[in-house]
Amino acid sequence: MVICSNCGVELEDGLAICPLCGKNATKSEAVDTGFQNTPSDVLAQYRKENRRNLWELSGIIAFSGIGACTAIDLLAGKGLSWSLYTGLSITCVWIFITLILHLNSRPMLMIPGIMLDVLTLLAGLDLLTSGKQWFLTIGLPVTLIVFASIGALTILYKRAGLNGLNLLGAGFLCAALTCMVIEISLDLHTAGTVILRWSLYTAVSVTPVSLILFYYHYRLRKGNRLDSLFHI
Repeated sequence: MVICSNCGVELEDGLAICPLCGKNATKSEAVDTGFQNTPSDVLAQYRKENRRNLWELSGIIAFSGIGACTAIDLLAGKGLSWSLYTGLSITCVWIFITLILHLNSRPMLMIPGIMLDVLTLLAGLDLLTSGKQWFLTIGLPVTLIVFASIGALTILYKRAGLNGLNLLGAGFLCAALTCMVIEISLDLHTAGTVILRWSLYTAVSVTPVSLILFYYHYRLRKGNRLDSLFHI
């Protein structure tokens, strides 16, 4: 292992130019290499390589598992059965990992990608499962409202300045709306009619809490403290 004489970092064998300081590893004077790496650049490159290695490893594990399950299913039975569920699930999980690793700094692309991945998984499971179809009546609307709420909160956090109690209040309202959509979907799927019960109670309960959180947030932004607000 070679030690750079300029910054003291350990280098791999065969490296003449230090990737950290951009200087000749065996001399103290600088070498004109056309670039000057900073520690942050090296750290960013290190993280990028780690993400790529993790992505490649996850792909190898995922598709090896799919191949093994398919082979076992073919050998044990007369055709593909349970391995279809396994293959679909593992593939969607690997796509989810891919989106997290490569789009973690771009949530406006990552969230729709994950939503499409989840919808693909649910639609595939619905097609593979015998009996009454449930994707269009339950899986699709519930998934859309959940990811719409996540996307809305992300936009409010990044662009609308909701980063305190107001964001928590918006989260409560999104949760109440999500509960109502879930109950509507379940009622339509099971009975064909909609009668709001528990989701309505949830909405009535959290709406005043959300309004209080909005009030506290904007009241505190004007310089008022909670103790003076309550005259303590």
